Amino acid sequence: MGISIAYSGKLRDPALVPELVDDLAAKAESAGWLHKTMKELVAEKRVTCAGLEGITLYPHRECEPVHFHFDEEGTFTNHYYHALLSNTEMADMMRQALAESAALTRKLTRSSERSPTEPGRGGAPRITVPELPEAPGTDFFKQGSRYNWTKTQFAGPKVHVAVCAILRYVKERYAPDLEVKDDSGYFETGDYAKLEAELAYIDRLASLTTDAVQAAASKGPMTLDALVNRINEELAQAKNKLH
Repeated sequence: MGISIAYSGKLRDPALVPELVDDLAAKAESAGWLHKTMKELVAEKRVTCAGLEGITLYPHRECEPVHFHFDEEGTFTNHYYHALLSNTEMADMMRQALAESAALTRKLTRSSERSPTEPGRGGAPRITVPELPEAPGTDFFKQGSRYNWTKTQFAGPKVHVAVCAILRYVKERYAPDLEVKDDSGYFETGDYAKLEAELAYIDRLASLTTDAVQAAASKGPMTLDALVNRINEELAQAKNKLH
């Protein structure tokens, strides 16, 4: 839950990577952001796969890192998923975890299907989950390696705007085909007031959900279905708090 920015694409020329790294390092230093090159990330074992170049920016302690990592073709690459393509043991562990998550989600889905329809945005939130397929295979990791994202929710609107500005700069100067999907819509519209409202709404929703889960759990041991139903009851009782 939260506002994130996702991005994918390719540099117009792979040879631009060194220039981009130096450029973004200078901008990060000017803004007071931490940054690490791929060489540093590999040395610190933050990145465990070979064959990538680039830089990671750290805009704020409450904002996820912004990765600019590239393969030999200049494609923006998610190093975590890229590593799973060559690390069979880690990939198998991920598949097992996803299989367990999918099984739990199907159980929750069956429970939610017996509950009333989820209300609109103005009413109480409701715990609902979509149906998921079985644990994915190699193709899932290949697709995942082409998508990067950073969650800005907890860092505030100014940091969100700054991250958008960096992505826009990279798109204009280095990667004209870069696709950016901003949950708040700010990257496309530049509407700061709407961004503030979106962040505030998600913060409030998260607070209500946390309170509901804690209240439901305090009732003592219960089945998973009963817990989900109790959480939804707590959320329904708090519906006026969203107005």
